[in-house]
Amino acid sequence: MRTININIPISEELLFVLKKDEQSLQEEARKILAMQFFKERKLSLGKAAELAGMEKNEFVILLGKNQIDIYQYTENELEREFEVIDRFVEDFKNEGGN
Repeated sequence: MRTININIPISEELLFVLKKDEQSLQEEARKILAMQFFKERKLSLGKAAELAGMEKNEFVILLGKNQIDIYQYTENELEREFEVIDRFVEDFKNEGGN
């Protein structure tokens, strides 16, 4: 797969203020972009992990530390899930469950 580099000019002063060197800022920027694109549902979990330069399980931990839910339901999807749960509970009650 062909890759490209994206360059963002940053002053040395900003690096100093951020207490970052060029390499660590690049790594952090990739993770931030990956989390944001995942949160916006522009990238799947696997592709976002790839962008972040991480394994999926590591990326899931990163998402958790940043309070980003890996299960991103739309309102309609969540409604359907609750309907299924409600039907299950009703069926269970009708079959003699408590």
